[in-house]
Amino acid sequence: MRAEFTLTGCTPADHAEICALEENLWAGGPEGNQAYLEWKYHANPHLDDRYTVIARTPPAEGGELIGVVGVFGSPWERDGQRFTLPCLTDTIVTAEYRNSPLFHEMVDEVLSRLRRDGVPWLLDFGDQGTVPAMLIRGWRQVGVWGQSVVTRPPGTGHRGPWDELPVTRGPRSGLPVTAACRPDLWAMTEVVREVPADGRVRVARDSTYFGWRASNPLAKYYYLVARSQEGGAEGYLVAHRSGVDSDEGPTPTTVVECEARTEEVYADLVQIAHESLPGTRVLMWTRDLAEAGAKVLADLGAEFVEPTGRPTRDRPLPSLLIRGTGAEPVAAGLSDLDRLDVWDFRGVSGRGWR
Repeated sequence: MRAEFTLTGCTPADHAEICALEENLWAGGPEGNQAYLEWKYHANPHLDDRYTVIARTPPAEGGELIGVVGVFGSPWERDGQRFTLPCLTDTIVTAEYRNSPLFHEMVDEVLSRLRRDGVPWLLDFGDQGTVPAMLIRGWRQVGVWGQSVVTRPPGTGHRGPWDELPVTRGPRSGLPVTAACRPDLWAMTEVVREVPADGRVRVARDSTYFGWRASNPLAKYYYLVARSQEGGAEGYLVAHRSGVDSDEGPTPTTVVECEARTEEVYADLVQIAHESLPGTRVLMWTRDLAEAGAKVLADLGAEFVEPTGRPTRDRPLPSLLIRGTGAEPVAAGLSDLDRLDVWDFRGVSGRGWR
């Protein structure tokens, strides 16, 4: 079927059609989808949309848009070295092409462009249903990791604007914990600076990254910050919900990261979040979860869902796939990224990047 479509990069002239096609994924309407597209690819401080690929039917058949593979830039660091890794996202194919080679042809075009530019790796935090076909085509699954699920009755949690949540004293640390709808960039970066490096690859979290992520127009973010009596930041937590769903809607609330200077503060943040956040389900990744947080979750009655090794069973779980492009890594620190044990997933946003 290769002759039945043509592959190109995207231009501003394609945006309206892309937004219409991606409505099935983004559900933001014309204005919301356009704002999301601008945020994800043009306002991204790490990479523009040069590797995004679109597919159209041939001009003789109307040149209709039939597929999109988005590629955005995600920031990472290892042992003080920072680098950007391109990541597949916002992938969609029209119904009549879903059983065709179109998706793989689009990805192959992305790989070709990356290889041409000397970029060695492509990431995908993707749909577990596509894993078997992707593994056959050279991808490696370097992370399916578990999650905790706390299920609550409708109406649980703080009712009203999140930043009106009363200041709460941590039951273990005694420190005041405040809620906000916008990130405290200073507080968060101060805490992250104290997270020790252990030789693994982790998300490079600085004020630029935190600010960009928070400006996702189709997301709602919830922040908690614990402070010392002198006002210094002792820990923070970030949670995410779909901005196009109500608080009682079907999408989960996801704790995308939590960092703290002490175990007591970490446990306090996890407990206050799970007691106060909106939504009938609150999820939290358990790969690289601090022991203090795991104990709190168990006390809250969380269900811990661990990988089974079967894609159909593991589909709801977060996952990382990686594919070498054929380009040689220019730094030794990037040569082994297809191994599970080199990744630290504590700061991986998952749904927060969508």
